[in-house]
Amino acid sequence: MKRYTTIVLAAAALVAAGCKDNPVSNPIDAPTVDALSGALTRITLQQLATGVLAQDRASSDAFAYVFEPAIFARDVYRIDASEPRYVQETLGGNPDPGSFTGGGAWAGYYTAIRAANNLILALPTTTTTAFTTAEINATRGLFRTMKALDYWRVIEMHDSVGATIQTDDAAAVTDIRCKAAVLSYIAALLDSANVDFTAAGGTTVVPFVMPKGLTTFGRDYSQVSNLVKFNRGLKGKIDFYRGLDRTNPTPALFATAITELTQALGGVAAGAVPKADFTKGPYYIFVPGGSENTPNIISDPKVGLNPLVGDSVQAGDTRASKIVARTPLAGFQLSTSITYVGAVASPANQAAPLGILRDEELVLLRAQAYNEAGQLANAILDINDVRTNYGLAPVAPVDKTSAINAILYEKRYSLLFEGPQRLNDLREYKRLNATYLRKETPTDPFNAAIPITRGELNARGLTVNPACTP
Repeated sequence: MKRYTTIVLAAAALVAAGCKDNPVSNPIDAPTVDALSGALTRITLQQLATGVLAQDRASSDAFAYVFEPAIFARDVYRIDASEPRYVQETLGGNPDPGSFTGGGAWAGYYTAIRAANNLILALPTTTTTAFTTAEINATRGLFRTMKALDYWRVIEMHDSVGATIQTDDAAAVTDIRCKAAVLSYIAALLDSANVDFTAAGGTTVVPFVMPKGLTTFGRDYSQVSNLVKFNRGLKGKIDFYRGLDRTNPTPALFATAITELTQALGGVAAGAVPKADFTKGPYYIFVPGGSENTPNIISDPKVGLNPLVGDSVQAGDTRASKIVARTPLAGFQLSTSITYVGAVASPANQAAPLGILRDEELVLLRAQAYNEAGQLANAILDINDVRTNYGLAPVAPVDKTSAINAILYEKRYSLLFEGPQRLNDLREYKRLNATYLRKETPTDPFNAAIPITRGELNARGLTVNPACTP
């Protein structure tokens, strides 16, 4: 992206009423709603598309998207003598909704959702001199998919606390909807986007330049046929977790998830996904220095890995290269001498890309869906497809529980420092508790989610999380 700005499309582009006291300055070259009163052109669409995708990337900041869920999931420590909340509000107590520990994973995503929604509303509905109908459908499908991705990220960190579903009225204070309702909405949004892609046709290309993270890692997601893979992969992920939901399970969705994940993997059968495809997928890219100055801030000297990550890696697993020694890091009853290789401060790590939904994750999600659907043999094939790629001998789980153990091991080391995947799994398999995990501090509450932000509570005249609306 040549310009990494948040194009917000409303006079101050506010996410929800709870955020409307937080002004956002529009860049001078960012079109507003008023500026879009005329016909959309390829130039203005490029500006809007760049802004939406930039905001989505900016929202996936290191703490709320990587560090905090990994701290909850017992993979990461962030120890800073001058900032105790990294420990005291994660492993020692509960996140404060007015703090960065409890106030993240919200406003940025809703800004991206609002921007995507306004872009969609600005699209013409039929062929124009600027766009073909196929291009319009492709664009609509992409930004519906991005909206779904951002809603999912809100739910990843808020879980059963819930989230709001935005309307076209930027000032509306909408209900906090329960997790199942939000997931159903996300699923429907992804299916609507897939209808758009079908109408566009697989050979259609979106009518604007995509960021390099969406074009250079094995697939060009400016082409609709590849956007369908991304869309179906995300839908398969959502449907798997809807099926597994520990409070509202829908087992029939496991078969649906298998179909969608297989489509995302190009129709390849269990155990047969080429190793070369594991790194394929959409990515965020980062450009430290210069005018853009957006480094990958996973590169953090105050971050270390929980010692259990090093202790649990199996002999011969080449993913152990992700774990490196560091100077001892200690404080607040925690200590470690290891860290993630990408957290070591260096120019290369500041520019390291971050996968959004790689094929390797899709293979392991499909293994989970197969296992839950009672297809243990297929689950084992997908587990070993990943496992043997890292120098390990195949495994042969004999039942559902042993297969879950095997999958959780593979996902932990394949997706280390890539997002909240392990937190999602520990929650839904009911393993985020003292039965399966040690207390990291004497007052460890085993946090599973963060609260509704203080701004959203204030907008509703509340001081604590409200009961969500089904």
